[in-house]
Amino acid sequence: MTRTTKTILAIGGATAAVGGVVYAFKRPRYSGIKLKKSIIINRPAGDLYAFWRNFENLPRISDILESVQVLDDTRSRWTVSAPGEIPLQWDAEITKDLQDEMIGWRSIEDSAVETAGYVRFEQAPGRRGTLVRVALEYDLPGGKAGAALASLFGKRPGAHVEDMLRRFKQVMETGEFAVADKEERFSF
Repeated sequence: MTRTTKTILAIGGATAAVGGVVYAFKRPRYSGIKLKKSIIINRPAGDLYAFWRNFENLPRISDILESVQVLDDTRSRWTVSAPGEIPLQWDAEITKDLQDEMIGWRSIEDSAVETAGYVRFEQAPGRRGTLVRVALEYDLPGGKAGAALASLFGKRPGAHVEDMLRRFKQVMETGEFAVADKEERFSF
């Protein structure tokens, strides 16, 4: 491990520790990252909704989601690979579920990550498939400093959602998506 890498990891640990102390006293609601992304997918909304609503499918189209464990009809446990390949886990609950139209969620109080958002499935203009809209708010441990540090180890926050939507489109339109060293196939 290089000296620079050790320094970055030490700063990251300190940032997370300071963030944890700050959160213990006052944790502002979703003061971190807010983003909106969309894509048009040439499939019916019902197919897209069904794939997404089975949250255990989502790690297959995301490079940072390690797992999603469904706990019951409305709650699930999410695990991501944080910078330095440190797993970060939180529980979330569905706040709105409109079949074939929308899924809304938020993290459960006192979760390691505060998050809320929705995915909507709407008729695309000109009846050319389905417009998928994702809106997401989240606050990582360490707040904006933690998000800035995370970007040093990989992509800007919105890039993960863009990649996930692009893979979602590939999987739903072709049944597979290309990866540099392999091709993964899905069946519906």
